[in-house]
Amino acid sequence: MKIFPKPIVLVSRCLEFDKVRYNGQVIPSKIVRDLIPFVDFIKVCPEVGIGLGVPRDVLRIIRQNGEYHLVQPKTGQDLTERMNSFTNSFLDGIDAIDGFIFKGLSPSMGVDDVKVYAGASMAPVVEKGAGLFAKEVIARYEGYPIEENERLRNNHIRDHFLTKLYTFAAFRNIMSDNFQKELVKFHKNNFYLFMSYDRELSDKMSELLNKDIEDQQMFMEYSSLLKQIMKKPGNLDLRIDTSREHFSNLGDITPSERGFFENILERFAKNQTSWDAVIEIMRMMALRSFGDVSYKDSFLYPYPEELKAEVDDRREKDYWGDQ
Repeated sequence: MKIFPKPIVLVSRCLEFDKVRYNGQVIPSKIVRDLIPFVDFIKVCPEVGIGLGVPRDVLRIIRQNGEYHLVQPKTGQDLTERMNSFTNSFLDGIDAIDGFIFKGLSPSMGVDDVKVYAGASMAPVVEKGAGLFAKEVIARYEGYPIEENERLRNNHIRDHFLTKLYTFAAFRNIMSDNFQKELVKFHKNNFYLFMSYDRELSDKMSELLNKDIEDQQMFMEYSSLLKQIMKKPGNLDLRIDTSREHFSNLGDITPSERGFFENILERFAKNQTSWDAVIEIMRMMALRSFGDVSYKDSFLYPYPEELKAEVDDRREKDYWGDQ
């Protein structure tokens, strides 16, 4: 089976770990709970980091004269400078990172849904944006996997986040004296995955590997393309075309097997079967053609199987009772 790297993930402390939310509660998070055995978490609560207690009075972001401030309406404190100082100091201390999971709506860690008010109290919402801590993360780590816990309840968003997280972790792990050699292996293992995201950018990544340039320049250019290509998954047609091309490169495929697979792709296009069904067939055929080396293919195995979302959380429900 495939051996995956162990990603490093910065996470809000209030998600599953500690009772540091403003009301003294810990917030259940299935994605964080699922990831605990598979990643190294770096935990942070910026509010506690700047010296606020638990529980604490509510904070809010206000915009006045084009400037943003983090204030505590009940006490009248402006905590902007303290928060910015803590944020920069904390992030400066991180050596390596692969992704981020934050608590949505938080004035420190919300990614894009934090309410911004016209004043400290009795004032309307004028916009929504990122919390102060998250805003600096987004600026420093543009293109990295950054998500809110609430959005990760959606299986499609979860799948993309995990695929991106493990791809970034694998890329970080290829840094060595043989960088370009390891980069070629990395690109080969992710070839079809990248094709399924963006064919044009995938071609640019392949062309880059043939250039005679120094390691540092190669790293910078490839890293930039990696962030661009994994911004979001490819569309339905691109996934189907990539699946068809992948399948055509397998050995000893009979006409009846090819016809069966085409039927599966047609049903998938009509939303009559799942993407997992397509992948499972491809895994079986790739294993037959290539043996254990097929496990290296991230198009087929993007992240550990244990992290797959439940297909039907009500599968065991008895809908018929005593009938």
